Amino acid sequence: MTEENKNSGGQLNLTVPAAGVESVCEWIREALDKEPIEVSKPLAGESRIEIYFDTLLEAEIAKRALPQELDIRAAEAREYRAQDWTTFWQHHFKITELGRNLRIVPEWEPVPDDGRINIIINPGLSFGTGGHFTTRFCLEALEDAVLKLNAQSMIDAGTGSGILSIAAIKLGIPDVVAFDYDPVCVDQCNINAARNGVGGTIHFFQSDVLEPGWTAKPADIVCANILTSVLLEAAPLIKRAAKKRILLSGIREIEADAVAETFIQLGCREVVRDGDGQWCGLVMDMP
Repeated sequence: MTEENKNSGGQLNLTVPAAGVESVCEWIREALDKEPIEVSKPLAGESRIEIYFDTLLEAEIAKRALPQELDIRAAEAREYRAQDWTTFWQHHFKITELGRNLRIVPEWEPVPDDGRINIIINPGLSFGTGGHFTTRFCLEALEDAVLKLNAQSMIDAGTGSGILSIAAIKLGIPDVVAFDYDPVCVDQCNINAARNGVGGTIHFFQSDVLEPGWTAKPADIVCANILTSVLLEAAPLIKRAAKKRILLSGIREIEADAVAETFIQLGCREVVRDGDGQWCGLVMDMP
């Protein structure tokens, strides 16, 4: 393999109506074993999804495998180079202050030193930069939970870039475990943890939120920033794993009632709901 090929791969870009994003993402995860990335908000009722592969041929095969019943308006397979991905994040990912005392800093930016808690992130191919409402909601809800609950442990289900787990450690939660379905995320999480000086303090592992193994050791807080359909199916396991509080996001605002009611039926109590007109987050407390 040439050096040029080592630094390139395949990218599949999909244009999808906002109402069809969840079903398309579910198919991608199940059929392609890849984590889709929604890189634009569903403005004008439309959203863009990107999937990355090791080679252009894999992206082209995936394009041909797209089922006709999926509501996809356009599909394009193309080559990308490593620097394309870096350029994308450097354009879209900026320093972000949020909550009372948190700040998200891209790896390529200088780190401010003014007393705020800095979380240094290079997302790689993983989701989670603090720029999306769902991640911001979880970070701010996590900071609030640490202040109010004296939380000593957390499980981060669907950890993505590891941003929530790293924040938890830096906020003072001593026992944090985190998992993701995608092994690429797990690798990136360990790198991001080391980048923040907390390498080895978080147990990152690969698992499926729909499999019960991850619930063996319940935690004070369970954070699940996952698509609604998965949250609904995994709700009994998420509730089983939480001692004090559940932080839920990845929810479309129109789906919030259904998610809240599912957890209420399991005995939880809704204490916070917030949204940005498209996405929503919920905080549920244990009975």
